[in-house]
Amino acid sequence: MERDLARILIPRDEIQRRVGELATEIAETYGEEDAHGLVIVPVLAGSIIFVADLIRCLPFKMNIGLMTISRYRGKTTEGGDTKVVQDLDVDIRNRHVLVVDDILDTGKTLRTVGEQLRKRQPASLRICTLLRKPAKAPKDLVADFVGFDIEDAFVVGYGLDYNDQYRNWPDIGVLKAECYQ
Repeated sequence: MERDLARILIPRDEIQRRVGELATEIAETYGEEDAHGLVIVPVLAGSIIFVADLIRCLPFKMNIGLMTISRYRGKTTEGGDTKVVQDLDVDIRNRHVLVVDDILDTGKTLRTVGEQLRKRQPASLRICTLLRKPAKAPKDLVADFVGFDIEDAFVVGYGLDYNDQYRNWPDIGVLKAECYQ
Protein backbone atom coordinates (compact mmCIF):
# COMPACT_ATOMS: atom_id res chain seq x y z
CA MET A 1 0.00 0.00 0.00
CA GLU A 2 2.70 2.47 0.94
CA ARG A 3 4.23 2.41 -2.54
CA ASP A 4 0.88 3.67 -3.91
CA LEU A 5 1.05 6.83 -1.82
CA ALA A 6 2.60 10.07 -3.04
CA ARG A 7 3.04 11.14 0.57
CA ILE A 8 1.62 10.87 4.08
CA LEU A 9 -0.67 13.83 4.63
CA ILE A 10 -1.62 13.15 8.27
CA PRO A 11 0.35 10.61 10.31
CA ARG A 12 -1.44 8.22 12.67
CA ASP A 13 -0.21 9.85 15.89
CA GLU A 14 -1.58 13.22 14.77
CA ILE A 15 -4.90 11.58 13.86
CA GLN A 16 -5.18 9.97 17.31
CA ARG A 17 -4.35 13.23 19.08
CA ARG A 18 -7.00 15.10 17.10
CA VAL A 19 -9.64 12.40 17.60
CA GLY A 20 -9.16 12.79 21.37
CA GLU A 21 -9.55 16.56 21.04
CA LEU A 22 -12.73 16.13 19.00
CA ALA A 23 -14.15 13.82 21.66
CA THR A 24 -13.47 16.51 24.28
CA GLU A 25 -15.21 19.14 22.13
CA ILE A 26 -18.21 16.85 21.61
CA ALA A 27 -18.43 16.01 25.32
CA GLU A 28 -18.35 19.71 26.20
CA THR A 29 -21.05 20.50 23.63
CA TYR A 30 -23.49 17.84 24.76
CA GLY A 31 -22.71 17.77 28.46
CA GLU A 32 -23.67 14.89 30.70
CA GLU A 33 -27.43 15.56 30.61
CA ASP A 34 -27.88 15.86 26.85
CA ALA A 35 -25.46 13.05 26.08
CA HIS A 36 -27.76 10.37 27.53
CA GLY A 37 -30.13 10.90 24.61
CA LEU A 38 -27.35 11.07 22.04
CA VAL A 39 -27.46 8.91 18.92
CA ILE A 40 -24.24 8.63 16.96
CA VAL A 41 -24.92 8.01 13.26
CA PRO A 42 -21.76 6.98 11.42
CA VAL A 43 -21.92 7.19 7.64
CA LEU A 44 -20.56 3.82 6.54
CA ALA A 45 -18.24 2.52 5.32
CA GLY A 46 -15.73 5.39 5.25
CA SER A 47 -16.21 6.53 8.84
CA ILE A 48 -15.91 3.10 10.47
CA ILE A 49 -12.36 3.45 11.80
CA PHE A 50 -12.83 7.10 12.79
CA VAL A 51 -16.09 6.49 14.65
CA ALA A 52 -14.65 3.46 16.48
CA ASP A 53 -11.75 5.55 17.80
CA LEU A 54 -13.97 8.56 18.52
CA ILE A 55 -16.64 6.81 20.59
CA ARG A 56 -14.03 5.09 22.74
CA CYS A 57 -12.95 8.57 23.82
CA LEU A 58 -16.46 9.80 24.72
CA PRO A 59 -17.17 9.71 28.47
CA PHE A 60 -20.90 8.97 28.35
CA LYS A 61 -23.49 6.44 27.20
CA MET A 62 -24.82 6.72 23.68
CA ASN A 63 -26.70 4.78 21.04
CA ILE A 64 -25.37 4.05 17.59
CA GLY A 65 -27.57 4.02 14.52
CA LEU A 66 -25.97 2.88 11.29
CA MET A 67 -26.49 4.28 7.79
CA THR A 68 -24.71 3.13 4.68
CA ILE A 69 -24.48 5.62 1.84
CA SER A 70 -22.95 5.00 -1.57
CA ARG A 71 -21.64 7.59 -4.05
CA TYR A 72 -18.40 6.13 -5.36
CA ARG A 73 -18.89 2.78 -7.02
CA GLY A 74 -15.96 0.73 -8.29
CA LYS A 75 -12.89 2.34 -9.78
CA THR A 76 -13.96 5.97 -9.83
CA THR A 77 -13.01 9.18 -8.10
CA GLU A 78 -16.09 11.03 -9.34
CA GLY A 79 -19.13 10.64 -7.13
CA GLY A 80 -22.37 9.51 -8.69
CA ASP A 81 -25.85 9.81 -7.31
CA THR A 82 -26.08 9.51 -3.55
CA LYS A 83 -27.88 6.31 -2.62
CA VAL A 84 -29.02 5.18 0.82
CA VAL A 85 -27.97 1.52 0.89
CA GLN A 86 -28.89 0.87 4.55
CA ASP A 87 -31.27 3.24 6.27
CA LEU A 88 -31.21 4.15 9.94
CA ASP A 89 -33.06 1.69 12.17
CA VAL A 90 -33.04 3.73 15.39
CA ASP A 91 -35.83 6.08 16.47
CA ILE A 92 -34.25 9.55 16.72
CA ARG A 93 -37.39 11.62 17.30
CA ASN A 94 -36.65 14.23 20.01
CA ARG A 95 -33.13 12.86 20.50
CA HIS A 96 -29.80 14.54 19.86
CA VAL A 97 -28.08 13.18 16.76
CA LEU A 98 -24.43 13.42 15.80
CA VAL A 99 -23.63 12.36 12.24
CA VAL A 100 -20.04 11.15 11.89
CA ASP A 101 -18.46 11.06 8.43
CA ASP A 102 -14.96 10.62 7.10
CA ILE A 103 -14.76 13.59 4.71
CA LEU A 104 -16.66 16.68 3.65
CA ASP A 105 -15.82 17.67 0.11
CA THR A 106 -18.78 18.28 -2.24
CA GLY A 107 -21.30 17.83 0.59
CA LYS A 108 -23.64 15.57 -1.40
CA THR A 109 -23.45 12.66 1.05
CA LEU A 110 -23.96 14.82 4.14
CA ARG A 111 -26.85 16.70 2.51
CA THR A 112 -28.62 13.42 1.75
CA VAL A 113 -28.04 12.12 5.27
CA GLY A 114 -29.18 15.41 6.81
CA GLU A 115 -32.37 15.47 4.74
CA GLN A 116 -33.19 11.89 5.70
CA LEU A 117 -32.58 12.48 9.40
CA ARG A 118 -34.38 15.85 9.68
CA LYS A 119 -37.59 14.17 8.49
CA ARG A 120 -37.45 12.11 11.69
CA GLN A 121 -37.56 15.21 13.91
CA PRO A 122 -34.45 14.91 16.10
CA ALA A 123 -34.02 17.35 18.98
CA SER A 124 -30.77 18.46 17.34
CA LEU A 125 -28.63 17.39 14.42
CA ARG A 126 -24.90 18.07 14.31
CA ILE A 127 -22.10 16.90 12.02
CA CYS A 128 -18.63 15.65 12.89
CA THR A 129 -16.23 15.01 10.04
CA LEU A 130 -12.64 13.89 10.21
CA LEU A 131 -11.60 15.79 7.09
CA ARG A 132 -12.91 18.83 5.25
CA LYS A 133 -11.75 20.22 1.93
CA PRO A 134 -12.46 23.96 2.26
CA ALA A 135 -11.84 24.52 -1.46
CA LYS A 136 -14.73 22.19 -2.36
CA ALA A 137 -17.02 22.12 0.67
CA PRO A 138 -20.20 24.16 0.20
CA LYS A 139 -20.21 27.23 2.45
CA ASP A 140 -23.82 26.58 3.50
CA LEU A 141 -23.07 23.07 4.81
CA VAL A 142 -21.58 23.53 8.24
CA ALA A 143 -19.73 20.78 10.05
CA ASP A 144 -19.92 21.39 13.81
CA PHE A 145 -16.78 19.37 14.54
CA VAL A 146 -13.89 19.09 12.07
CA GLY A 147 -10.73 17.10 12.57
CA PHE A 148 -8.56 18.55 9.81
CA ASP A 149 -8.92 20.95 6.91
CA ILE A 150 -7.00 19.51 3.97
CA GLU A 151 -6.03 20.40 0.44
CA ASP A 152 -8.06 19.15 -2.51
CA ALA A 153 -6.17 15.87 -3.01
CA PHE A 154 -7.34 12.28 -3.37
CA VAL A 155 -6.72 10.77 0.06
CA VAL A 156 -6.91 7.23 1.40
CA GLY A 157 -6.30 5.47 4.68
CA TYR A 158 -7.90 5.52 8.13
CA GLY A 159 -11.19 4.39 6.59
CA LEU A 160 -11.00 6.36 3.33
CA ASP A 161 -10.73 4.19 0.25
CA TYR A 162 -10.28 3.87 -3.45
CA ASN A 163 -12.17 0.95 -4.96
CA ASP A 164 -12.75 -0.41 -1.42
CA GLN A 165 -9.01 -0.64 -0.75
CA TYR A 166 -6.62 1.25 1.54
CA ARG A 167 -9.18 1.68 4.39
CA ASN A 168 -6.86 -0.22 6.74
CA TRP A 169 -3.82 2.03 6.15
CA PRO A 170 -3.31 3.73 9.56
CA ASP A 171 -2.24 7.14 8.21
CA ILE A 172 -4.02 9.44 5.78
CA GLY A 173 -2.06 9.60 2.55
CA VAL A 174 -2.34 11.15 -0.87
CA LEU A 175 -2.85 8.43 -3.46
CA LYS A 176 -0.56 8.60 -6.50
CA ALA A 177 -2.51 9.65 -9.59
CA GLU A 178 -1.38 6.61 -11.56
CA CYS A 179 -3.13 4.41 -8.99
CA TYR A 180 -6.59 5.81 -9.78
CA GLN A 181 -6.46 7.15 -13.30
